[in-house]
Amino acid sequence: MKQRMRLGWPLLLACFWLGLGTAGATTFLQFQSTALGDGWFQYQLQAMKDPFFVEADITSVGIGFTNEIDHNSSQANWTNSDWNSSYSTWSFNSAYPTPPYQETFLIRSSETGYKLGTNFNGSIILMSLILNDYYPHSEGGIFSQNVVGYAFVPCLVPCRPEEADGSPTNFVFTLKLLPDVSISQLLQTDGYIYGVDFIWDGTSTFVLQGSPNLNNWTNIAYVWSDPPETVWTTDRNLADFGSFFRVEMVSNGHNTNLPPLNSNVALTSKAVAKTSLITTTPRVTGCKPAGSTMVVNLATQPQQACTVQAMNSHRVILQSQQVSPTGTSATVSFDANSLPSPVYFQVIASK
Repeated sequence: MKQRMRLGWPLLLACFWLGLGTAGATTFLQFQSTALGDGWFQYQLQAMKDPFFVEADITSVGIGFTNEIDHNSSQANWTNSDWNSSYSTWSFNSAYPTPPYQETFLIRSSETGYKLGTNFNGSIILMSLILNDYYPHSEGGIFSQNVVGYAFVPCLVPCRPEEADGSPTNFVFTLKLLPDVSISQLLQTDGYIYGVDFIWDGTSTFVLQGSPNLNNWTNIAYVWSDPPETVWTTDRNLADFGSFFRVEMVSNGHNTNLPPLNSNVALTSKAVAKTSLITTTPRVTGCKPAGSTMVVNLATQPQQACTVQAMNSHRVILQSQQVSPTGTSATVSFDANSLPSPVYFQVIASK
């Protein structure tokens, strides 16, 4: 088989059926907001199991909620705070549950109107994440595996009647921490399928698979991607493998040490010792909004200079700040208005 590379990223699980399509990234959570009437609002958080993280904890949920007069939740392990200001913040008061799980918050405002809130006027989800080894663009040895981050989630919020924007009474937002993969097309001529074309903006290794029924899959070939688009072709008619095709990420980078195609090729990760990740220094321990500023907390060693980095979902470093701690902890502030959503923070020791 031969391949021609232009432009690509690793497809998480992309299905084609003789045509165009888009491969959805892994869903991290769904956030549903509902205006119940008489000032009551329901916020339902559904946390998913994301295979790209050894651990993915939602540490708090903040909602831009004005004139709050009452609240409760469906579980006892959440504590509400800041409710008398412009935010209603819910945080865990015990060990973080393992996804998947669901949580419902009920909050009441003296205002009876509502609108769709965005950015700091909507909801902000704070996260603590430990990356799996197969997380896209994780080059290894450069970045720490533990990161903290946040995402702005649009949701319905109370407002004065004259500020209401006509939004429906129910709004659902799906948060994906990895960007979607755009599948351009199957390359074919008169039913002869000779290749695939997909968009993924990283250097990665995939396995192309075919199926006649979406249940039984056959490994066809390994495919290397190069950003931002990959075109892979072969001399064999891919229709021999069925009518459905998908590309599944095997590893980051162009991997030549690969098992035979007739073996069970799938996403695999090395065991990660969580205890070592939460005791080493320097490391990020959390982040918290303060107005339009995001304060990042660090566990450090005295006199050990380090760099705190803000990254987007592609692990592109957007901003960096140097810090020389005098004790075992330190804080660094970033302007949230200049960063995307979601965004992640990590720290590396200066050499």
